[in-house]
Amino acid sequence: MRVEETQAAANYVMGHEDRELQRLMLQAKVYAPLTEGVLRGAGLKPGMRVLDVGCGVGDVSFLAAALVGPKGEVVGVDREPRVLACAQRRAEAQGLSQVRFRQSSLESLPVEGAFDAIVCRLVLMYQPDPLSFVRRMAEHLRPGGVMALHELELAAMGLTHPKLPLFSRVWGWMLPTCERLGIKLHMGLELASTLRRAGLVVDDGVVSGRLGVTPDSDAAQALVETVRTLLPHMERLGVALAMEVDIDTLAARLAAELRANDGVLVPSLMVGAWGHRPGPV
Repeated sequence: MRVEETQAAANYVMGHEDRELQRLMLQAKVYAPLTEGVLRGAGLKPGMRVLDVGCGVGDVSFLAAALVGPKGEVVGVDREPRVLACAQRRAEAQGLSQVRFRQSSLESLPVEGAFDAIVCRLVLMYQPDPLSFVRRMAEHLRPGGVMALHELELAAMGLTHPKLPLFSRVWGWMLPTCERLGIKLHMGLELASTLRRAGLVVDDGVVSGRLGVTPDSDAAQALVETVRTLLPHMERLGVALAMEVDIDTLAARLAAELRANDGVLVPSLMVGAWGHRPGPV
């Protein structure tokens, strides 16, 4: 793997343009019930103080805010001012006064009062060293506090029934592109071991996915938008040509294939795992 590809993964290869922010919100809509289940399983409850690392446009922060209530607090942290501005506007529109956002890398975030819970979704897969990242997050967690992680298991993505040729081609474009960019294909199934190696006690975990039952489902559309975002990398890395992908007709072609075969798809599987920091509460 080339150095520039590894660095690109650390810097979030998807970019931060308007279309990418819209893709993130669509993706978050698809994953919301899955992530909410992880946060509930991890024990988020009213009054808790929560840190959302790599908060992006704020969707996980908003899920946490609903669970901790108005007497709780959620602090979302991200390095990118553009996504934080979007997150702040959305929080204000929803009247979520218990949510605030802060521009900072995890490395430069000062330890100023430990959190009851730390949540992190779809961030570790982009890190060159996920274990070190989790260890740094744990420095902000009080003894007895919980860390809840939610990541894609990319190597298991792309389930369809029946088997659909065009969808199979899409996975064949996406997986090698992600791998060559340094994105972790097995981050989901590595969450439990990563938590343990970081010194936390693993409490539980779940595997879940959304079923795309209609050709125009949000799950199918999110898949197409992810392909769109990855397309320049596919071309640069020699994985696929733009004319081969034909991104502007891809959604219609995938929908036609689903409809013709009365098919369903699980575009991705997500793994959630949570554990607590040992020590006196």
